[in-house]
Amino acid sequence: MAKKDQFLTTGEFASQAGIPTSSVAKLIKEGKIKAEKKSGKWLIDPSQLNTEAVKELYRTGKPVARKKTATPKEKKSAAEKPSPPKKEKPLKAEKSAGKTYTLAEFVAMTYLTEFGAREWLKQGRLTGTQGAGGEWQIDAANLELPDVRRLLR
Repeated sequence: MAKKDQFLTTGEFASQAGIPTSSVAKLIKEGKIKAEKKSGKWLIDPSQLNTEAVKELYRTGKPVARKKTATPKEKKSAAEKPSPPKKEKPLKAEKSAGKTYTLAEFVAMTYLTEFGAREWLKQGRLTGTQGAGGEWQIDAANLELPDVRRLLR
């Protein structure tokens, strides 16, 4: 390699090569360009600007495929790209005409606090009815919900 004052930092190398700094670091990590680390900084010989990996990255804007890859993956069109995962709605307990618990009884059976149980009732994560006096009657079917099952005492 050249003298110390002739080395380029990753930022200088990136600007001269016309590629992002993060790509320079990736090329170093993959061993596609040679560099030395001195005092916590990568120092790169300017001759590395002429490597095939840097030229290809500048030309395409995409990193060169790794040597391990036998066949390049086909590009997916915008229509074929997978959509982001959809959030599943929490399962709702079916209202049972059977057993109900007061808020205090339900809280005693789970690790939920009274505040937390009220919030879940307001959010619809638990089913129940609120009496005229403001007291909640929580359906027993809620105890079968996965979110509640893991909170049972």
